[in-house]
Amino acid sequence: MKRFMTAAAAVLILASALVVSPAQAAAPTVTQSPVTVLTTSGRTALTYTGYMNGESFQQDGITTVAGWQYTTFWDQSGYVNLSRRQLPGGAWQNLRLTDYVTTSTDSHNTISIGISRQDGSIHLAFDMHSSVLRYRRSVAGMATSPGTAAWSTSSFGAVVSSLTGAGMPTMTYPQFLTTPAGKLQLALRTGTSGAGDEVLYEYAGGTWASIGRFIDGTTANNNAYLFGLEYDSTGLLHATWTVRETSNASTNHDLYYAYSKDDGRTWRGNAGSVIATTGSAPLISNAADLRVWAIGQNRGLINQESQAVDQAGIVHVLASHLPAAAANTSDFTAARENAVLVHYWRDKASKVWHQTYTPFLERSSRGDIAVDAADNLYVASGDSSTRKLHIQTASKASAWSDWTLRYTSGAIYYSDPLVDHERLRSLGVMSIFAPRYGGSQIDVQDWTVRP
Repeated sequence: MKRFMTAAAAVLILASALVVSPAQAAAPTVTQSPVTVLTTSGRTALTYTGYMNGESFQQDGITTVAGWQYTTFWDQSGYVNLSRRQLPGGAWQNLRLTDYVTTSTDSHNTISIGISRQDGSIHLAFDMHSSVLRYRRSVAGMATSPGTAAWSTSSFGAVVSSLTGAGMPTMTYPQFLTTPAGKLQLALRTGTSGAGDEVLYEYAGGTWASIGRFIDGTTANNNAYLFGLEYDSTGLLHATWTVRETSNASTNHDLYYAYSKDDGRTWRGNAGSVIATTGSAPLISNAADLRVWAIGQNRGLINQESQAVDQAGIVHVLASHLPAAAANTSDFTAARENAVLVHYWRDKASKVWHQTYTPFLERSSRGDIAVDAADNLYVASGDSSTRKLHIQTASKASAWSDWTLRYTSGAIYYSDPLVDHERLRSLGVMSIFAPRYGGSQIDVQDWTVRP
């Protein structure tokens, strides 16, 4: 079966993806618990249609480990804050790290959190956009022994600008991930928009080591923007991305995919053959068997939306771009006003990719796709024009074709909503980190899901 669809075929898929009424839908339902307020002093600077709190590329902006939920935010004074609560209903406990202050108002300069399952240390990477690394970590045991470990600012080491002693001068988009053996990894972009690479580091035994460059963009004078980088239950590491040719977002194009069987050391294309080696021969956009769906330039394709991998090893990508029948436009802002959410997924057995256009508009913000224990899908998406937050669901039983709108908020939210993937997958509750318009108040919504 061909993996690239004609426009006519895509239109047929769009027609089949009409919203199903709740009476007919097999899609999961969601029931809201009381909303908690994380802070009323979040950083309010607005750039690139988003805040420094709540951007899709934080992976993970909110996460659960050992029955405790963790998240981070910048406050209005420019300090990193780390918050936690004991699930299911504990109050938020906050640490304000005042030995470092940002002067940035750039929404790229988010905070990413990683937690080592091996030694229980908490890792923070923050405040970088084509600038030096800023990173710090806690003492061991802080997350794996939350009842006894000191929850204190003194549990964190100093801010540093290197993981291994080597200089790291042009870093952006830190993304933490955990290997099946519990090792913590960190991916970052080096270089700049339109000319950058992706590099991978690994933390084990209390130290970081460089694995190397795994996507090469500088050779072709472009850069990859990851939708996600995530392990499945069998230990395969899945990466999906789009490529940008210049600093202009209108040059975003295509969906790319590769996976690794050895924790990111070597990479295989969609068909399964090894095509790249991290460090010595990284992935490059013109390599065979990487581009799995053709999406042209000037389609309003947003970079870095989201990815999830279900228990069956099926990779799901949430992207948004113009509907199939819409004309190309190089005006990215105008294209985003008509962008719809599109679900791409890879059947693991056949290795065939599928596409479903949903009828849901998104505009300037980006959504987050997540999966429950039964492999049903959930999307939290914003709309920067209406300032409303939406939840859409789809069932595995329908092959994720019954996309149904389950919730629309009042006109109070902005920037990108973030889902706690681990809590949804393991505990059946979807927590959503949701900044309110204006940026000062950040809510955490909790939804019990019912497949």
